[in-house]
Amino acid sequence: MSLPPFPSTSGDKPADLHVYTIEQCQNCSQKTKRDFKVGDLVMGEAGICEKCQGKKTIISIYGEKDLTKTGRRGLWPR
Repeated sequence: MSLPPFPSTSGDKPADLHVYTIEQCQNCSQKTKRDFKVGDLVMGEAGICEKCQGKKTIISIYGEKDLTKTGRRGLWPR
């Protein structure tokens, strides 16, 4: 089952967005950003922390305007 795209308030088309997942370790609170994968759910388990071997949880999923066409980078390193 696929969901319809959610409305954009900025006028961006879904193809102009790159979707990311933010994970946070429950033990050391380290946050990591990665590309979204189908099946990611907010508050879902995200694996093991590379720093302390604690459990990671997905805390956010969001889209950023894809700036690769203009050569500019987003705020987070990739």
